[in-house]
Amino acid sequence: MISSYQKSLWSRNLMLVLVVAAVIGVALKIGWSLQKIKLYDQALAYYEAKDLVKAEETFAKANEHAGIEYGDEAWTTQMSGLTDIREELESLSRQAQPAIKDNREEEVLQAYRSYQSFKREVEGRQEARTATFFQAISTRLGLEKGWSAYYQQAIQHAKAQMQSLQVSDQQALIHTLVLVPDEFFGGTEKKAQELETHFRRYETAKLQERADSLSFLDVITQTAKSIELYRQEGISSDWLQKQLERYAKGEIGRVIRQNDLPGFVAMAKAYRQIQNVLPDKSEVLATIETHLQSLIEQAEKYAKQHKFTKATDLYQELSGLLDTSSLLAGVDELWTQFDPSRLLQQKYPDQAFDPVFTGSDHWGAKTYAIGVDQKEHRIYFAAKPTENEAPVSFDLALDIDTDFTFTLSKLEDDHDSPVLLVSSVGKERAYLYTGVVPQLSKNSFDTRFVIEADDLTIEDAARVIVKNAVGPGENELASFEFGRKGLEYVAKLEDLQPEHEEPADPASPSATEEEGDSQSGQGTPELPGAPSVEVPHTPSAGHSVDVYAGPGKEYKVIGQVSLDSSIQVVTDLNGWYQIQFDGKEGWIETPKTAN
Repeated sequence: MISSYQKSLWSRNLMLVLVVAAVIGVALKIGWSLQKIKLYDQALAYYEAKDLVKAEETFAKANEHAGIEYGDEAWTTQMSGLTDIREELESLSRQAQPAIKDNREEEVLQAYRSYQSFKREVEGRQEARTATFFQAISTRLGLEKGWSAYYQQAIQHAKAQMQSLQVSDQQALIHTLVLVPDEFFGGTEKKAQELETHFRRYETAKLQERADSLSFLDVITQTAKSIELYRQEGISSDWLQKQLERYAKGEIGRVIRQNDLPGFVAMAKAYRQIQNVLPDKSEVLATIETHLQSLIEQAEKYAKQHKFTKATDLYQELSGLLDTSSLLAGVDELWTQFDPSRLLQQKYPDQAFDPVFTGSDHWGAKTYAIGVDQKEHRIYFAAKPTENEAPVSFDLALDIDTDFTFTLSKLEDDHDSPVLLVSSVGKERAYLYTGVVPQLSKNSFDTRFVIEADDLTIEDAARVIVKNAVGPGENELASFEFGRKGLEYVAKLEDLQPEHEEPADPASPSATEEEGDSQSGQGTPELPGAPSVEVPHTPSAGHSVDVYAGPGKEYKVIGQVSLDSSIQVVTDLNGWYQIQFDGKEGWIETPKTAN
């Protein structure tokens, strides 16, 4: 149990401790106050001596002693402002130095701009001593000197690279120079002028170097990339655009003068691909479009002159610059109209036909071609229904084993649907006659009749005179009618005496039609052995005319024929007759009929 005496003793000791602590605290405060007063007085002395750096440094130490309030309040406020300036500059120095050391351009520039902004703020206070203090602290920290050395080195390094044309990273070089503050060039205007001078000198030399060693594509691609880099940095590159235009104009003009079409197409295509970096009114692009239009007009001229291969080849060459599909389709349509035999050539490229007959406006076809293969005893058919429809083609194997003749008869299965008459050697009679009609909707031939007889004469679109037919009309000269069911017996015209006939020569006429059965403009086909068609009497009868290899005077002259002779017309096409003469085929211009 604690006695009252002990409690009293403890209380007394505690009070003594507290008193001693208070005395010590007062003593310390008095000491700190005296130290603060001393430092304040010393700082004031430095201030009056205009040594602001030491004055602020001493004042800052005095402020560390928070004992008493001492000194003039206005002066204290002024000195606190100087302390703020020093601390801000020290902070900027801590930002700038490691950024400069590691060449972190963006951070260096950010610290520099913060410094310049703070400097303008201080100078804006219009206090001479404050501005002097700012400059003194900045100098002591080496801020402006550090930035100056950093940027001057960057400028000199960039210049050296450009002079040697050994720029490893053009984008980085341009970006570095753009980041250099204007004042290191002497101002905004001088910076723009100096940079343009350096960039222009570099790009001019670089363009020449590229032109001497690289392809057109590489030259314009790399130059276009440079223009894009300048644009990204906000630098005007009109001068580089002009240099690029001048180079491209010379190169493209050269291939145009040399008629180097592949070269023109390749260059024009490449130049169009950099259109986004070219001037709004590019002279080179205009030159390309003008020449391209002239080439299109040349192709159109070829087509009009029936030089379809040249027109097609030219359009195909130009397909790298524009969509020529519709232009090619147009040429193909004209070519097919001019020479329908192409329909067969395209469908059966490896098949040889002897001969080929062409025409138009039959069986629902705008143009058609019929090819004959005597060896295989087969007929091939190809047609273009309309301009917008795809061609159709099919063939027919004839049930014969001898040569045959082939004519487009006057018999009509329907309007503009004449019957193709095939004549071959018969088994029981001199001839076997087969009538077939192309059916475009079915892609096949429709056999309309088969009849054996000693002769067959077509009177008109429906009437046929048959001599000694097998079956109805035997030993008669009989009339037959052509209808839905084929050839149907109508009436006996006269009796015939049975005769023993020699086997027919397939090369001799097998069917006859009244003179003048050729349908002008319809492409009437006949094989060798078909009845001859007399060329209409003309004022030039008695004279010879040139025979051409094709339907036009642009084709080679391959012979001459007399208009007085009996000329076998195979086809009538666009004012030209396809004829057979001297065992070969040719074309003569359709004679004008005498009035």
